[in-house]
Amino acid sequence: MIAREQNLVWAAEGNGLVDRRYKQGLTFGDTVHVPSVGNLGAARTKTKASNAAITYETVTETNTDISIATWEYQAMAVESIVKVQGNRDQLKLYAGKMGYSLALAVDDVLAGLVDDVTNAVGTLAVENTDDDWIRARQYLNDANADQKNRAIVISPAAEAGLLKLERFVHADYATLHSDTARDQAYSGTWYRMPVFVSTNVEGSNAAGHDNAMLQQEAFALIMQMNAVAHSQYDIDYLVDKVVIENLYGTKEMRDDHACWVKGA
Repeated sequence: MIAREQNLVWAAEGNGLVDRRYKQGLTFGDTVHVPSVGNLGAARTKTKASNAAITYETVTETNTDISIATWEYQAMAVESIVKVQGNRDQLKLYAGKMGYSLALAVDDVLAGLVDDVTNAVGTLAVENTDDDWIRARQYLNDANADQKNRAIVISPAAEAGLLKLERFVHADYATLHSDTARDQAYSGTWYRMPVFVSTNVEGSNAAGHDNAMLQQEAFALIMQMNAVAHSQYDIDYLVDKVVIENLYGTKEMRDDHACWVKGA
C-alpha cells in the first residue's frame, strides 16, 4: 500500500498563503535585502505671506534581509539485483515520494512561523469560538492588511470546531467547490477568506494546534532553486542513484499581518 500524504498548503503557489515576489530580487548571492518604505509625517500648514522656509521630511529606511540558507535533499539508491529480480520499478515508485519529502520540509518551516507572531487568540486544545475568529480578523484590519490574499489555515480538529459554528456552516453551503487537486485542502470560506485544512499544522490533537489567519505579506518564501533531480549509475556499488535537491529561504515580513489562532 502507498503511504498517505498530508495536504501541503503553506507553500503551494495557487493558495497564495505566502509572499513569493522577492525571488526576482535575487540574481546571485545568498541574501535578499528588502527596503522599507514608511509613511511620512502629518501634512504641515503654510502660513500665508509668512515668507518662511518650508520643512522637509528626512526619512531613514531600513532593510529586512531574507537569508537563502536552507539547502535540503532526498536521495535513493537501488541495487542492480533489485532491478532484475524485483517485480516493480523502485525508482519510479519512489520518485513522487522524494519530491513530497522536500515539499513537506518547506511546508514545515512555514507552518513553524505561526507561533512567532505577536497577535494571538484562543486557547490551545480548545475549539475556537466566533469571537476568536472575529478578533483575529480585527487584528488584520487594525494593521490595514490588504483585504486581498487573506486566508485561514487550520487542523482537522479545528475544522471540526468551525463546523459547529452557524456562521461558517451557512457560508459553506453557499460556496461552490471544485474537485481539482488544488482544492483538496479547501474547506470553505469565512468572511470571504478561504479556509484550508491540513494535518501539517504544528501541534497535536492532545496539545492543540497553531492555526492561523493571515494575509499573504505576513510570510515570505524564496525558492532560489526548485527541486532538481540528478541521477547516475555507480559501478563501485552496482546501484542506480537518484538525488533531488532544493534551496530556499523564509522570513516573517509583516508581524501584524498574521494572527496565531490557538485552538484544537
